[in-house]
Amino acid sequence: MPANRKAPIVLALLSCLFILLTLSYAQPGSPRVLHAAELRLALKKLTVLGSVLYVAAHPDDENTAFLTYMTKGRLMRTAYLAITRGEGGQNLIGSEQGDLMGVIRTQELLAARRIDGAEQFFPRAIDFGYSKTSDETMRIWGKERILSDVVWIIRKFRPDVIVTRFTPTTGGHGNHTSSAALAVEASEAAGDAKRFPEQLAYVQPWKPKRLVWNGFRFQQSDRPAKPENSVALDLGAYSPLLGESFTEIAGRSRSMHKSQGFGAGQNRGEFLNYFQHTAGDTAKVDLFDGVKTSWSRIPGGDDVGKTLEDAYNRYDPENPSKLIPVLFKAYEQMSKLPGDPWVEVKKRELLDVLKSCAGLWVDALASDYSAVPGSEIRITTVVLNRSDHPFSIEKISLPFGSRDTLMNARLAINQPIQAAFSYRLPIDLPDTQPYWLRESHELGAYRVAGQDLIGRPENPPALTVKVALASPDGRLEV
Repeated sequence: MPANRKAPIVLALLSCLFILLTLSYAQPGSPRVLHAAELRLALKKLTVLGSVLYVAAHPDDENTAFLTYMTKGRLMRTAYLAITRGEGGQNLIGSEQGDLMGVIRTQELLAARRIDGAEQFFPRAIDFGYSKTSDETMRIWGKERILSDVVWIIRKFRPDVIVTRFTPTTGGHGNHTSSAALAVEASEAAGDAKRFPEQLAYVQPWKPKRLVWNGFRFQQSDRPAKPENSVALDLGAYSPLLGESFTEIAGRSRSMHKSQGFGAGQNRGEFLNYFQHTAGDTAKVDLFDGVKTSWSRIPGGDDVGKTLEDAYNRYDPENPSKLIPVLFKAYEQMSKLPGDPWVEVKKRELLDVLKSCAGLWVDALASDYSAVPGSEIRITTVVLNRSDHPFSIEKISLPFGSRDTLMNARLAINQPIQAAFSYRLPIDLPDTQPYWLRESHELGAYRVAGQDLIGRPENPPALTVKVALASPDGRLEV
């Protein structure tokens, strides 16, 4: 590539067409365009490089107030690791049980995460019903198998802090106590290159700074004494930018567990939670004591941090597109840094911010909700630039190596460009099936072919359409 030509920037996969002997309409909004307050927070989050993983046993075990506080208050990369998909839970909204119950509860968790802003992970363990002991649970799950999954997720996500909902002895359910025991053991094993070495073809060992237990507080009015070796956080703090307390947002998130009959209140006011030392360095004041959470943690990253701070300080909510040249500059600076997983994470976040600054809307819809392999479908693509930044469409790429459609069409302000294509699906395209249900499974664990699938909440897109956009400051693929 010539030195004076900028490398393309991949913003996001545009659309997904899911085959099950069916092909669903692509759903818009991944990611959606952020409003002014969200965009300001997203710009600030670009400067924060800290991560936390919350671990519990089932869907609905997570502390959504904590997840919301971390994602929207502290702006940390945050995820919930549910050891199971909740297959053994009740169902108050339908007749589905077992595997289908797990599919429903997976989607409920993803709906919750879209509200509280956290990511979602699952290993291969199955909720087989109530278990009296951790020993029984571990035997049915297959301890080493699920431990390897948790190690894999830790090595991929690389949390600075791990938080457990339960302890290895406190939980009232073998699944609950097992989730904590797995987190404790996996936090050590993930940093040991001798444990599960086959994973090191894809990831590097990772040692979290600390592991803590999020002590129980069943009612907002409860005010337990501060435990020894713990730090306190007010999860009920208020965000003036969002106009809500984190517990208000968390109430909506928790209410997504509809099959379990959850309807959580949107509480307001102080909500102290305590986080007690379990392993690693002991926190004195804050969960992230001793953790570098700025670009200084990346060798050579200080200049990127300065550029992103400049973008944040120059943000004009009435004309965010003025930041686009600065954001392209930051992306180019990131691209020159040594390889580091944080750089890739922040590139993705930056491109989502860039899309929102431009008010870009790129969508692709299939002509029907279902199709079979070998049949022809019609795809309509719409591209809209709602800013005065001069973008143009270079090309549209269809799946499976189809010939690109070259366009070289300028995107006038708020004037959509539409393109329609007929596309024949490959005859050997496999039917869509939740990846963890492709093979018959045991009582306690799924069989999953492919290391990279383990941990994912759902299948990666079966088909995608990409739109390449050009501007004087850089190129991107949406």
